[in-house]
Parts: sequence; C-alpha cells; structure tokens
Amino acid sequence: MSPLLLVVLHAVLAVAGAPDAAPCVRPTRAGTQVQGEVRICPGRYRIADPSERGVIIAASSGTRIDLTGVVLESGDSVPARYVGVGVVGVNVDGVSILGGAVRGYRFGVRLQGGRGHRITGADLSGSRAQALRSTLEAPDSSDRLDPARSDVFLGYGGGILLQRTIGASVTGVIARGAQNGIALADARESYLADNDVSGNSGWGIHLWRSSQNVLTRNQADHTLRCLASTDCGAAAILLREGSDSNTIAGNDLTASSMGLLITGRAPLTRASVGNLVYRNDASRALGSGFVGAYGWSITFLENRADSVVHGFRLDHLNGSTLRGNTAIGARGAAILAEHGRDNTIESNVLVDARVGIMIAAPRRSRAPSGGYRIDDNVIGGAEQGIVLRQTTGSRVRGNLFDGVGDGLLVDGTGHGTEVTGNVFLRASGWFIEAPDLVAGGNFWATADAAAASARVKGRVSVLPWRPATAAGY
Repeated sequence: MSPLLLVVLHAVLAVAGAPDAAPCVRPTRAGTQVQGEVRICPGRYRIADPSERGVIIAASSGTRIDLTGVVLESGDSVPARYVGVGVVGVNVDGVSILGGAVRGYRFGVRLQGGRGHRITGADLSGSRAQALRSTLEAPDSSDRLDPARSDVFLGYGGGILLQRTIGASVTGVIARGAQNGIALADARESYLADNDVSGNSGWGIHLWRSSQNVLTRNQADHTLRCLASTDCGAAAILLREGSDSNTIAGNDLTASSMGLLITGRAPLTRASVGNLVYRNDASRALGSGFVGAYGWSITFLENRADSVVHGFRLDHLNGSTLRGNTAIGARGAAILAEHGRDNTIESNVLVDARVGIMIAAPRRSRAPSGGYRIDDNVIGGAEQGIVLRQTTGSRVRGNLFDGVGDGLLVDGTGHGTEVTGNVFLRASGWFIEAPDLVAGGNFWATADAAAASARVKGRVSVLPWRPATAAGY
C-alpha cells in the first residue's frame, strides 16, 4: 500500500474513531439538576415550575450552563401570574450561565449564595409584571411599589435575582418588557455592565442591603409606571436599606418615571451612604432625574438631567456633594434641597429652569437646612437663580448669574449667609432680594456701586463693589 494511501486511511479512521462533542442535555421537567460543563440542547422548551424550585438547577460549584440557541419558557400567558424560575443556583460557587432566552417566570435566573457567578449574553426579558390599573388620566394607588419590605419586592420578580452573593458578574444581559430587570439583595462586589434593562415598569436595577457593587454602562431608560403621576415608586435605578459604597457610572436612565433614587427613610429602611453617582444621564424623567433622600455622603459627579421636573432632589440628605452636573430646562428647580445640612453644590451648569438652586425647609416640625456651600455654579435663564429659605450658616460664593429674573433670594433666616465673589450680569428683576444681607466683594454688571444698590431689594450692602469686568466679563 502506498504511503499516501496509508496517510489518508489513517485520517479517515481517526475521524471515525474521534469522540463526539460533549452530549447536550434536554430538560423535560422542572428540577433538572446539572453540574460541570453543560450544554442545553438548542431548541424551544415549554416547562412550568409551579413549585419554584427551578427548571434547571446548578447542583455543584463550577457549573457552566451554555444556553446558546435555547428558548426556555413557562407557557403561561398572563405576566401578573408568572411563577417559577428558569435557572437556579443555591449555595454553590462559580456558576456560569451563557446565552439563551428565558421568559415567562417570576425570575429568569436566581442565584442565592456563593461567589464568583457569571451571567453573560442571556435574554431574560418577559418576566413577571403586575397588571397596572393606572391610566394616562389618573394614577391608581394599588400600582405603587413597596421598596422597603424584601418579602414584598422579591415577589415582584424580575430578570435576575442575586441574593447573598459575592463577586458576581452580569454582562451583556437583556431583561426588558417586565416589571424589574436585575435585583441585588444582600449582594456585594458585583459587576453589572453593558446590560439592557430598559422598558420595564418598576425598577431597571435595584439594590437592597447591597454594597461595593459597580453598575456601569447599563441601559435602564424608559422605566415607566403611572404615567399620570411620578409617585408610584418606579425608578431606573433604586438603592435602599444600607446599600453603601456603590459606584453607579455611565448609565442611561433617560425617559423614566425617575432616573435614580437612593433612599433610606427610617423606620422603614436604613440610610445608604458613601455612594458615587458619576456621568449618568437621567434626562426627560417624568419627575426628578436624581433623588437622594434620608442619607449622607453621596457624590453626584458630572451627571445630566435635562427636561425634568427637578434635576437633582436632596431630601434630608447630609454631607453630600453635587459637582460638575448639568441640568437644562427643569420645570421646577434644577437642584432642590430640603432639610439637609453640610452639603456642597459646586461647579454645576443650570440653565433655563424655574429655579436654579432652591434650599428650603418647608416642614415646620423639622430642623432648618444649614451649612450649604454653593460655589462656582453657572445659572442662566432661570426665573430665580438661588433661593435660600429657612437655611442658616451657608455660603454662596463664585456663582455666575446671567439672564435670570431674580438672582439671589434669601429670607430672614439666612441673614448671616456669606455672599462673596459672585458675578451678577443680567437680571430682569432684582440682583439680590433679602431683608438684611451683607453682599460685599461681588462683581456687578453696573456702572458703579450706586447702580448696583438700585438693583437690590432690602437692606443689602454691596460694598465693596467690583465691576464684572474685573472678573473677566
């Protein structure tokens, strides 16, 4: 036999004798346990899970489940009645889930306990969603979400639930068209990036007792509920109950009922502290773009909130910073802060709002606001530039007022406010209105001090007067 024929025959025998690719698993009922490297056979599976044990269960640590080409669905057609879970892992480490589509369950994926899980490229849209009773004309109180009690909000369902996990990664996942996208409960050190959780009716991403997580470049836009009202509790991203030291960066939160809500109102929930909110866009929210309530030490840095009611709303928030943010076209206040202390608002661009910055304490039973540092902001086209009401011990320094109705308004509580280094250019009303205020050391677009004094209302001293040209205008 020739050498060439021997080579060909050897190749044929090698191929014929080669082991087949790893066999795939074809689940037929809920409770299918898998472990190791597992490939689910491509195809469509309709499997109900009424007991919520899970259709596919990762039974050991290091299980990798490849769902490429798989559609797993419950068969139910009423979103408010969806039950069951597509893929489950309980108290095992390093579960990986790749690709596929899971829909029609309370949760598409639920991982409880364990470290180092990975979920990549899965389509988990169409999970459980409450039937809404609100209309465009009127909200219905039964549609209001309860963010405080875990037994309630876990019942809402969603695309993914990570519960008591450490170091999980969720990337490239789609979880749309339901109530909630991704939930973290008692989870820490998670990485959620490049996911599409838009078009849901509750929360795109929500955290409860979850800290040191990174949420970046996710699409959570058009998270909408109760279109006739902003008071149904929906938000593109929600943090509460001691969710501390998280980084929320570069996310699309636009056109939602509310962009970002960080809340910790006692006695229902604990404050969430130390969170960084960086370069997110919450424009076109039905209500407020960004809300920080009943907490402290939140940093809002270089975010955007255009065409909203309030760009940034701080409610009983202390020791926090808003720096380098942009809000254009706010129908209320670009920045609204009530009953807070020791907050810094600096270097923000606030244009075409009814009020640029409003600091107030409207509830007489609560302590007044105080200790604000309002520095180096640009405020243009606002009916009122900066308003301080029931606010003590604060500073207004280095701000630019241009094309406003009234520039700075301070009530009697704020008579000791430090007002210096500000530039007052164009105002159709008063540059400053206050019962009693020392406002020397500012820059004025007037011919002299007398002309500046004619443009203030109340016992307001403008001396020493400086021309706006001295500040470069």
